[in-house]
Amino acid sequence: MVGLTVVILLAMHFLPTLYIKGVELRRVNVLSDILPEVYRERDAIDVIPSVPMPKMAARADSSASVPNGHDISKAGEQGFMSGDSLPSRYTVRTSSAILDFSEGKAGGMGHFYHALSNIASLGRPLRIAYYGDSFIEGDVMTCDLREMLQARYGGNGVGWVDCVDKLNGFRRTVKVKSHGLSAHEVVEKPFLHSLEGISQRYFGVSEGATLSVTTTGYKSHAASWQTATLYMRAQGGMSVVHNADSVYVSPSQFVQTIVTPSRGKRTVDYRFTSVSGVNHLFGVSMESGSGVILDNFSMRGSAGFTLANIPDQTLADFARLRPYDLIIIHFGLNVASDKAHASNYKAYIRRMQQAIEHLRKAYPDASVLVVSIPDRDQRTDAGIMTMKGVESLVAYQQILAANCHVSFFNLFKAMGGRESMKVLVDKGWANKDYAHLSFRGGRYMAEIIFKALTED
Repeated sequence: MVGLTVVILLAMHFLPTLYIKGVELRRVNVLSDILPEVYRERDAIDVIPSVPMPKMAARADSSASVPNGHDISKAGEQGFMSGDSLPSRYTVRTSSAILDFSEGKAGGMGHFYHALSNIASLGRPLRIAYYGDSFIEGDVMTCDLREMLQARYGGNGVGWVDCVDKLNGFRRTVKVKSHGLSAHEVVEKPFLHSLEGISQRYFGVSEGATLSVTTTGYKSHAASWQTATLYMRAQGGMSVVHNADSVYVSPSQFVQTIVTPSRGKRTVDYRFTSVSGVNHLFGVSMESGSGVILDNFSMRGSAGFTLANIPDQTLADFARLRPYDLIIIHFGLNVASDKAHASNYKAYIRRMQQAIEHLRKAYPDASVLVVSIPDRDQRTDAGIMTMKGVESLVAYQQILAANCHVSFFNLFKAMGGRESMKVLVDKGWANKDYAHLSFRGGRYMAEIIFKALTED
């Protein structure tokens, strides 16, 4: 079987270029990890489109009085743009790492910064939803970004945790043990979009199923928490024993929650009995009542556009039960290709625009930040080089943010541009696939994003 598979894959390598509806399919190359790609100077395949730039709002010199009675917090709303004649004590920001295309309206970074500046008076945690692919799988990078934010602005807890550990303990911030739960995620079949939760997963419950979630000491702020909240939809009804308490969950078509206080413990245990009909779990959140909470919503193999398929009612339920102040969209590893043409990327950002607009419909006030693909390298006959198509995709992701009137952060540029992933691999901070980070590399990348988020 193995020999036959290898022969078939080797034969497929010699097939002519295939297209489906104008989209060129990737060429099969079973030896791609050991044979170098032929390197050519970047040609028409990697044409980088011109990118839009946001209108730059003005800010005031903090040491000076605000002239003419203007409220500087509303400078963007008052229309002070880079080409205007500004009062003498206003200056124009020209070096911000994050590009804000909202022009002062909802969707830009304004809501997040306002919440961050008034975090003590929110009456709840400031929550960040970080959607991404395998680049952040296992809480790589996001565990350090969470720790940095909580160290500066307060808060404890690891945030969102899936109910089944499919990473075999790779995630260091939390340990999950389960029995009698069936896991379903959007990149695998069978999968019913009508059942999926905010993490694009759902977990079926059988009679006598158990779930145990324990935070570790890997990150100090993530180790402790005040409440654990289980999110579910018990369409048939069931009884749930959680730590020392027991509750019957009545049948419902809406997202439901069970809140468990920590009482000084790091573990929350659940046991499900009297299970009737169809019942599904979505996940557990472990958090404090204030400060910053960052949820890792990673999905290996995802390009991101499936976010548009989360049911409207499910998103509306989560928006009510679990409001977010910042939604980060960070995909691209499963999109970039050295064979990709402009038509591929244009089609991709059209689908991603639908996904972002779908999330904004449920969270109309939340800030949305598109983070570009990082550098991704490949072996070539000229050595380790940045994959053709990466820089082009970065530009199209900036166009995506502009089309959606949200914000954009160029992570590719911030980490050093071309061949910067090779530098991390040489340091032992990234894997030798030249695409994914080690935990040490994740801390380095988190420092870059943390600086970009807080410098404004």
